Amino acid sequence: MSAETEQKILDAALHVFSKNGYVGARTRMIAKESGFTEMTLFRKFETKENLFNQVLITNRERLVKDFDSLLAPYDAEDPKVHFKTLIMNLMNMMDKNFEFVNIIIYERERVSHSVTKRFVAHLAQYLEKTFPRPNLDYSMLSFTILSFLFFIIFNKKIGDNSFKVEGPVEEFIKYHSHCLRL
Repeated sequence: MSAETEQKILDAALHVFSKNGYVGARTRMIAKESGFTEMTLFRKFETKENLFNQVLITNRERLVKDFDSLLAPYDAEDPKVHFKTLIMNLMNMMDKNFEFVNIIIYERERVSHSVTKRFVAHLAQYLEKTFPRPNLDYSMLSFTILSFLFFIIFNKKIGDNSFKVEGPVEEFIKYHSHCLRL
């Protein structure tokens, strides 16, 4: 099987697992979405569980690279601008990888908790190094940021037209900038 065929199957599986969950996703749905037969899926991945696990591995690696690129060393710019840029970039990253993030959250029984913990811990370390404040729980701040951004993107994705992203994000940034004393 070519790498292109495998990637089409993985992309289709990501979409179907995100939309329907592991239990609700059927291999025939994934096959139809990918444009290949179920036989092709089973020839490469053997089981739905193997396909699901490969979707997780492939997308986790991509998300880790995206995430790491956002956590660049702090430069001399204004800390408020840096914090706002970080939040906006994290929101764009979550938007770009929403289907995978959705799977991590809704299929947490099937996904290693270390995936979520790794992102929370990595962001917490970055925040503590970049915006040092005594007595601040950076893990909680990290979890709050990531949870808030998921909620924002989730509402955007479900098509809630009454929900405007800009206002809540600006308020979030303003409030947390104040808490960080930026």
